[in-house]
Amino acid sequence: MTGTGSAPRISALQRAWLGELGIPKPMLARYLQACLPGPAVSAAASPAPASDSAPEAKAPAAPRRSRPDVPGRDRPAATPAAPVPAPAPAAPAAGFAPVVRQGGLPEDLAGLAGDARQCRACPLCQGRSRVVFGDGQAPSPEWMVIGEAPGADDDRAGLPFQGDAGELLAHMLRAIGIDAGRSVYFTNLVKCRPLGNRPPSVDEIAACLPYLRRQIALVAPRRILALGRLAAQTLVGEGDFDQLRGAVHEFHGETGEGIPLVVTFHPASLLLHPQHKIDAWRDLNRARAGVV
Repeated sequence: MTGTGSAPRISALQRAWLGELGIPKPMLARYLQACLPGPAVSAAASPAPASDSAPEAKAPAAPRRSRPDVPGRDRPAATPAAPVPAPAPAAPAAGFAPVVRQGGLPEDLAGLAGDARQCRACPLCQGRSRVVFGDGQAPSPEWMVIGEAPGADDDRAGLPFQGDAGELLAHMLRAIGIDAGRSVYFTNLVKCRPLGNRPPSVDEIAACLPYLRRQIALVAPRRILALGRLAAQTLVGEGDFDQLRGAVHEFHGETGEGIPLVVTFHPASLLLHPQHKIDAWRDLNRARAGVV
């Protein structure tokens, strides 16, 4: 919030955070008025109360600012001197190789990690600081935990499940008697961080999937825990996330042997939606027991 002697300005994102904390908009308006040393906050600066008939009030749009390259809405756009021709199809980005690996993937985990560090099969290689291949007990850990993609902390450290999400995951495993440092191997669907904290695309997952399947075969876990919708649907198949959560599945990899697989929420999602923690607790107990 900024400004001196005028209404503080709150962005739409800040309003969303305050809403998550349970602060109603009328109370927020009174708070803004109390913050001013001079005149009261104008009606335009205070968010309007939510209507009883609407499911959720939308935040007012931010003030429009004219830019040199974008005509403002309050003035007509300049008429182009001549029609602009359609752009030619873009050529493939330089440095990207098709997802074809001559000679196959390495037959050992260290070699596979080294191969992944050199991979340029999709655009994620452009934004990565480090390839986040995997970490933990191998081979034959009690569990193999598979998330969706590395985050910013993972990208800096070169290790999966760092930061607050990783700390929560360690607490979750410890709560059911699993020592994350001794009996778990951690990895993700894709080994490079998607910029902007977005989920990986279908093509990015497909480019990295051969690494993951070989990684599962070499790690040879007793159980697999898939975290989040993308991990669940990639490893189990298309389906409603809640329905996938309600059963013990089998993953059949390169060896053909079935590995029990259970789906639950990603810890990053639980940080935003703590009401799902009890459901995640049930999922983890189901995974430990190996039965529905």
